Amino acid sequence: MFRTAFACVAACAAAALFPCAARAEPLPKFTEEREAAALHFVRRHYPDLIPLLSELKKNNRTAYELQVRETFQVTELLADLQDDPKRHDLELKIWKAENKSLVLVARLASSKEEERKGVEEQLLALAKELVELDLHSMEHRVEVLNTELAAAKEELTKFRDNLDRTTKDRFEGLLEKAKKKK
Repeated sequence: MFRTAFACVAACAAAALFPCAARAEPLPKFTEEREAAALHFVRRHYPDLIPLLSELKKNNRTAYELQVRETFQVTELLADLQDDPKRHDLELKIWKAENKSLVLVARLASSKEEERKGVEEQLLALAKELVELDLHSMEHRVEVLNTELAAAKEELTKFRDNLDRTTKDRFEGLLEKAKKKK
């Protein structure tokens, strides 16, 4: 009974507290291959979640499939971030912290009074960690955007410095097209 309540609370917490960050895109369909990939990812990065997912699979198939689909989408997002190791690392840490907090929310909902304070302290620490990770993520985004802005400004400066040459090249290209049309 405890595990069933734990799994149901975890499913509700998952849906309510942490809707998938990548939800802007529709979730992928549930398939056995995606399930295997998602479970492999969970085993590798946060194996404490496996028993919860197993219970969810037994007791609430819809919520289980939603979790698998969201986790698979996270694996795809992380795969796309391989060329930005800092952001990849931050997003993975955020995923882990969010899922640790899901487990704690489920524990909190079903814990006895004497256990509650300790779980709440852990949850507070995770909330602080998540806020710090979000801050680091925003700082990284600003760094990336500043780098892109600097490159765009440099390109603009070069373009302005070569306006006469660029105009002449464009004009000659247009004349060449006109000759080919004849």
